[in-house]
Amino acid sequence: MRGIYVHIPFCVRKCSYCDFYSVPASPPWRREYPGLLAREMDLLLARFPEEAAAVSDTVYFGGGTPTVLGPEVLCGLLSAVRERFSIAAGAEVTTEANPGSVFSGDLKALREGGFNRISIGAQSFAPATLRTLGRIHGEEDVRRTFRNARSAGFPAVGIDLIFGIPGQTAASWREDLERTITLSPSHVSAYALAPEPGTPIHTAIGRGELRMPSDDEAAELYEAAGTLLSSEGLTRYEISNFALPGQECRHNLKYWRRDGYLGFGPSAHGLLFPQDEAPYGLRTANPSSLAEYEPPVREGRPAWSETGTCTPEDAWKESLIFGLRMADGIDIRQIEKRLGALPEALGGAVEVLVASGMLESEGDRLRLPERLFFVSNEVFARLA
Repeated sequence: MRGIYVHIPFCVRKCSYCDFYSVPASPPWRREYPGLLAREMDLLLARFPEEAAAVSDTVYFGGGTPTVLGPEVLCGLLSAVRERFSIAAGAEVTTEANPGSVFSGDLKALREGGFNRISIGAQSFAPATLRTLGRIHGEEDVRRTFRNARSAGFPAVGIDLIFGIPGQTAASWREDLERTITLSPSHVSAYALAPEPGTPIHTAIGRGELRMPSDDEAAELYEAAGTLLSSEGLTRYEISNFALPGQECRHNLKYWRRDGYLGFGPSAHGLLFPQDEAPYGLRTANPSSLAEYEPPVREGRPAWSETGTCTPEDAWKESLIFGLRMADGIDIRQIEKRLGALPEALGGAVEVLVASGMLESEGDRLRLPERLFFVSNEVFARLA
């Protein structure tokens, strides 16, 4: 089963922490961008015609803020996907949405147009924290957007949160979690803030205008999220993601399980498995700006700024590092059926990590201990 990712690189305003590619949705781009995406899909199918027959069971519209384009455009793009690819009955079809940029009528139109899952980028409910992040919405906007999504008939509604923000306290983070719980979401993502160079928040921290919490303080916030959300039936199924039973994000699971997915739009990535040339995977990456993305697509060339053919060792590293993000871990024997024997060097690294208690082994299953979730990158670095 394939996944399909469509990047919508437009926002009302850039947030201070965001390093994903996005720009204002000017009228010319609103008109031209859907045609470029459809053209890119056609170019990929010309290069890999077998993808037309491969069944996709997830479609994900991310950004940016996809809902900035409005429901008519998004539903038209979803129709363009369905016209070109085989989409499974009951497929998970997600759009991201930001409070303050999507309204009741929009949500009804999106639901009627085939979207059945929505991820609301709340990030916080606290006014001071929202100002630090450069968000354009307030607490009531989050509540209203959530209520409207439920009223529109979305069966799966998720909330995204960020912790470890300058000025955020343990008390304000707990309030964010409690306010989230009162909405009864089916899914919650809780990500630690990672200020990226070039973002306003990174610059402000460098100037001493803002102070990041210490690692210990951030770890306490992470632990609080796990304790409170789990007590309300939202199980942690991945390092930063919680869900009610059966409400896990199936699209994101494809990344962690290293399943195939196609990526369209600037900065989008893909993982294909053309058996004749890249049986262990072909990774694709589109350029991260519209200025670089548009010319090749208009000229009839793939938009990829780079591709990489995966070796068995690449595939094993990715299977370990991505798969160990999941709370259930990985089944080594199942991966061996797909990739062959675990390379000796990686096998040695795994043995050392198991012996030191940094990984747990039970039968064929390998997992990261929950106590190390927050410092997982230190473990993964030893595998990379």
